[in-house]
Amino acid sequence: MNEPDHVVNTLAAAATVQLLPADGTGRDFWGSGFFIAPGWVLTCAHVLRPHLPAGPGGCLAVRGDGFNDGIPAPAEVVAWQLAEKEGASIPPERDLALVRLLDRETDHECVWFTDRDVRPMHTVVVHGYRPDPQAAPGGGPVSFVAKAGINVLSGDHGLVIEPGAEYPKGVSGGPLLDPFTGEVVGLIKSRRKDKEGGLAIAAGALRGFGDRYREVMAAHDRWHAARTGHHTWTARQPSPGPAGTGGWTPRDRREALGLLAALPGPATGGPVAAVARQAAGGDLLPPARTVLRSWRDGHGLLYDGEQPLDPLVHLRYLRLAAQYAGARGGGTGPLSDWIDRRLEQVAEPLHHELVTGVRLPAALLPDPVRPERIVLPYPGPKEGPVVTVVMEPLHDDPALVEWTIHLFNGEGSSEQVGAYEGPAPRTDAAWHNHQTLRRRLHDVLHAEDPDAAHPLPVEIALPLSRFDTPVHRWQLQDAAPLGGLTQLGAQRRLVVRDLGRRGQWRGEAGWESRWQSTAEAQQLTVARIPEPGTAQRPAYYETLPPGAVPVLCRPAGRGAGSAAMELTLRAGHGIALWDIAGRAGHSCGPYCDELRTRVQTLFDGVGRTAELPDRLRHLREDIDQRHPGTQWPEPLMLLYDDPGRPLPTDDEHTLDSP
Repeated sequence: MNEPDHVVNTLAAAATVQLLPADGTGRDFWGSGFFIAPGWVLTCAHVLRPHLPAGPGGCLAVRGDGFNDGIPAPAEVVAWQLAEKEGASIPPERDLALVRLLDRETDHECVWFTDRDVRPMHTVVVHGYRPDPQAAPGGGPVSFVAKAGINVLSGDHGLVIEPGAEYPKGVSGGPLLDPFTGEVVGLIKSRRKDKEGGLAIAAGALRGFGDRYREVMAAHDRWHAARTGHHTWTARQPSPGPAGTGGWTPRDRREALGLLAALPGPATGGPVAAVARQAAGGDLLPPARTVLRSWRDGHGLLYDGEQPLDPLVHLRYLRLAAQYAGARGGGTGPLSDWIDRRLEQVAEPLHHELVTGVRLPAALLPDPVRPERIVLPYPGPKEGPVVTVVMEPLHDDPALVEWTIHLFNGEGSSEQVGAYEGPAPRTDAAWHNHQTLRRRLHDVLHAEDPDAAHPLPVEIALPLSRFDTPVHRWQLQDAAPLGGLTQLGAQRRLVVRDLGRRGQWRGEAGWESRWQSTAEAQQLTVARIPEPGTAQRPAYYETLPPGAVPVLCRPAGRGAGSAAMELTLRAGHGIALWDIAGRAGHSCGPYCDELRTRVQTLFDGVGRTAELPDRLRHLREDIDQRHPGTQWPEPLMLLYDDPGRPLPTDDEHTLDSP
């Protein structure tokens, strides 16, 4: 089929819109977009950036021939994928923006957006708007429809449109309709300068929005699940094979995705892929480029080319997803009832056992409920003893550090209980330097611990350039106790402090006031750093709300992460987290969104800020190499820099160790 169904084509046109200035002036036309869910418009970020350079929060108007009687509706930019310092040439996976109508009750058509991360290699139909060539200069836009052949792939999400069609200015952001399947599979990005053809963005790139993608697509699936009748997307989409053969139909898909949208999804894509493989008998391997965000994406794996797999595979997938959600307290009744009703259409009763007998693999079952563990609050000034290690790189040999160990006695004073005395005469002086520190630290902790149930907390004071030192991985004993935890970060409350603040007055740069306001906040929330979508500005860090904790998805000691952490410290923040194993570049990927989601879950369980170091220790204590979902906190570092306990200065005298 080279021509789309006329009803589907009409629905696609009705969902396509123009993007205009906030005053709705049609003659100042920016580009195209389309309704992907109730109130949500998807478009290209480059369509908006020249007019709304500040990005998210900017206001505009949305107008369409098949929407709101042609009257422009106010809207705002909610999110885009542009990097902080995006150049003129934007990669396809970042040239996306989500716009939302201010009036959430406005009625309109929504496209059917594919559930597959596919890149078609055949004809598609482009919808959009362009300036009216018959009108006076600057005249209002008119609708545009044309065919396009996709014959070359570009990267993970780029679709190169073959020569033979010219795309006028204004079409960027419009949908690509696949006439073979009757679904939207991407959006037009750009025309080729001085040449025919162009570039489009594949549907899978939308998953880069992370949690926002899950929100939008759940709304999409619920909207379509409520649409019945002959003149709807799924009613007009082709069913696999002859009628009555029992294949997985577009109606089945619509109803199943609507029910899956009500299920709580896993935090990462790993369980989604595992469930899809289990449903397909273990032979299904998603392409390496595929990012999975939700149960919807797992359903999109269950295809052989453009045709869905056997209905039993889909029903097995749905039952496994219900088991996964139900094991974690989610309600699964409507989905389970629908599976049972759909199973009645399977003619062979012996095949029912393939669905009713499927079980989650042990690795996807939740861990047994642990008894509530005691959370040891981190002591504030005069609230208990703390061991502080000050590490300062030597100027003549950066591989070496001049270190001192101090014991804060919990009464407001400290004493030095260990110090660097120079390396032994050997070639591996740096190794000897650090090993001596670890042995001395072990001796101090062994002597000063009040009891096994209350091990002393340890704080490591480092310059910003050394913030990525993996101090939480230190093993202080050559041979760990049998069955015991070996790494310092899993044994004790371990935090990093900023050596650059040594000798700094507590009130400087708002350090003390920021610390106090964070401690008094009702809820800790993740503050993304660097600031998304723009060059880094000190004002962003200085005006974060009291409970906002900067979270950096990359190393803090170099690159964009170093600049972000420096601004964090200048703004007076005493608490921050960062990932020493993350990428040091400027752009964020799906992992970054997952990290921030997981950190927010950590924050949700924190009653007060003093619990944070021990809550993080519990997560490290629970790391299990057999369960990848437990390993995310391993590279996470915590700045916990209490201005009420100043770092010891250089003039303290060395005392005999206990």
